[in-house]
This record gives sequence, structure tokens and C-alpha cells, in this order.
Amino acid sequence: MFNRISKINYTLWWAGALLCAGLTACTADTTIQEEDVVDNQTPMAFGTSLSTSESAVTRAATSLAAGFKVGTWKKFKQEGEQLVMDGYQVNYNSAATTYRWYYEGVNNQVLRYWDLSAYPYEFRAVSPYFDGATITTSGLDLDLTGHRPFKAQIYINGTYNVSNDESEPCVVAQVCRKQNGSYFEDYDEIKSTEINTDGKTNAVREVQMPFHHLITKVGFRIFIDDPQPSSPTYKVTLKSIKISVVNADNQFITASNRYTATNTQGLGSGTFAENTRATGEFTLLQHGEYTDENLREHLNRATAYDLCENYMQQIPQKDVQIHVQVEMLTYNEVNGTMVDTKNITYDRVLSLDKTSATGDKFTWEPDTRYIYYLHIPNLIKDDIYLDTCEVLSWDEVQTSDITIEL
Repeated sequence: MFNRISKINYTLWWAGALLCAGLTACTADTTIQEEDVVDNQTPMAFGTSLSTSESAVTRAATSLAAGFKVGTWKKFKQEGEQLVMDGYQVNYNSAATTYRWYYEGVNNQVLRYWDLSAYPYEFRAVSPYFDGATITTSGLDLDLTGHRPFKAQIYINGTYNVSNDESEPCVVAQVCRKQNGSYFEDYDEIKSTEINTDGKTNAVREVQMPFHHLITKVGFRIFIDDPQPSSPTYKVTLKSIKISVVNADNQFITASNRYTATNTQGLGSGTFAENTRATGEFTLLQHGEYTDENLREHLNRATAYDLCENYMQQIPQKDVQIHVQVEMLTYNEVNGTMVDTKNITYDRVLSLDKTSATGDKFTWEPDTRYIYYLHIPNLIKDDIYLDTCEVLSWDEVQTSDITIEL
């Protein structure tokens, strides 16, 4: 990086600056047009991990083996603000040993260098890179026409309609580097959290970009109370289940071709537009008989049977109602033969108070997981109820899942 060409550009930059200073016709520009080589020729470099000791990960705890589009400003929101990277394309090289994300030479882009007199710096990014992503000081506009839209996932008989990648076309990041005395602090502005804290005395360390999801994940689990604790031969099996959703005025969003976010909203909490909407109920999950699955092995929340282990990715929205239809079979197994068989059906719009005839309305926020626990206290006398909804960060929390009673 520190080659003869860089040194020549450095000399030319200063020569141009002196010439500009001596000409009354030369005016300030808000966009940097040259390589801006200052402060010992330290170029800007990118990483995507939350600390220098971690591997590069997205918020979903999976490797970001992709590039991104980034807008960068120095003296952000200050007098003399300048655009440093105007939608730069940052590519990914899995074989690189130092910086896996690089931009020099991509689309004829030149290196950008740190200016120690120009904090704060602002970095806004969308991954992967695509032409329809517009990044400005006022927000984001993601036009997915010709790319691929956000899509609701459905899970029918153990198969998803689209993969996770097909459902989620992009993720976003927003980082600000501020000077605080002798420290240079990085903030993940989407989560309002300080990051990359290991090297705060290093003003020109790599910029680590934690990417966040714009969509949500929804899952369902089911458990029962043991109907016959003293009868080891008694079994309860799921014959079929159907879970569908609907919101006010048939406005449930199944696909979206545009996402916009302003600074006031927050880049991770914007608006989905150019939407496809369902008419009437929209089936999220449907499954025929769960062979050999005895619900007597799933008697509480901790052991609840997971109806969709990998969740279903959905577009965030409000006023969602959940309609559950379940058919179950109970029987005694005697010498390999089913006796005393009984079919039981349940049909209910979910509510936490267990009495609402119309059901509760739920909100799905971005970058969040929702796990709905379905509970049947008594197979004969009771209906199927919503025991609770667990609301968690999208991150795969390993030891501290917190249950929130809505």
C-alpha cells in the first residue's frame, strides 16, 4: 500500500492544496476528489467483527463471506463535512491473510486515508453490494427491483418455500468513530452500543462493521400436560397442524421490493414499501402426521416440541394475529396394536389471556426472534392456548435466553 505512487499522490495533493489556497476562484468541495493522503499515509481498512479477537461475523453469527457498499464521511454533521467514499464497493477475498475486505482498484477506486483532524467519521453500509442501494447522510434507500425482494418464509411438510438467503436479500451496518480525548471510540449506531473497544487509543485501526438484519424470525413450539401419568402405554401424537396469520384489512406483507430508512427512524428500523400482501389468511406452517412423535415427551416449555427448528424469516409488521388448527390422536398401544383411539381437534386464534375470542395482535420487530409456545393443559376439556411468547435478539443466545411475558 505504501508504494511510490502513493508518495507521488501525496506530493501532488499538497501541491494542489497550496495552489488552491492562493487562488480566489478555488472553492471548497464537499466531496474528496483525490487520494487525501495525510497522517503518515495510513489507509482506511475494513473488518466485520465486533472485536479484534473475534472472527468476522454478522449478527446472525455466520461468516460474512460477501462484500458490501459503503458511504463514508469525515467531520460528519460538522462544519466542513466531506464525503470520503461515495458508495464504494468493498469486495471480499477469503484467501487474504490481513484484510479480507478490500476496495482499492475496484471500479477504479483509490485508497482513502485517515485525517486525524476530521473526526467524527461515519460509515454506512449495505451487504451485499448492489446498484439499487443508495446511501446518504439522511438515510438509506434500498431498491430491490431487478435484485431480489424480501420474502416471507413458509414451512410446508418440512420444506421451506425459499432459502434464508433468498428470503433476506441484504443486511445493513452503521458505525461512527468519535474522538473522546485521547480515545477514538467506535459506536454501532443501529444498536447504540460501543464496539471494537480493544484498540481505542489507535485512531486509524480497521473499521469493524457489525451487520444487522432488517427482518425478523418466528418459530412455534408445542407442549401438553401429561394426560395419564400412570399409563406408560398411552400415546399422544400430532396428526396435523396448520398455523396461519392475518392482520388488519388483509395487509399481511409477504414480499417487499423496497426499504427506506431515515436518520430519525434509525437505519435498522425503516419502512418496507412496494409490498405484496396476502388476501385473507396466509399459511406460515403446515404439516401432516408427525410419525412416532409422542407429545408425552414434551410436557413443559423447556422440552416443548419444535415445529420449525430453523424458524421462519418474516418481514416486520404490526397487528398480526395467529390462527392455529391442530388435529391429535390419542391411543393405548397394546402388543403393537392401537386401541382406544380418539381424534381430538383444536381451532383457535391465539391470545395470552386464553379468553379472547378474537385473539391478540402481535408486532414483529426487525433483528428479533419470536418463539410462540402452544400449550394444551387438558386434552379433552381444554383448547390450545398461547402459553407465552419469547422475544429474543436474533443473535443465537447460548446461555441467557430471557422469557418476556407479553
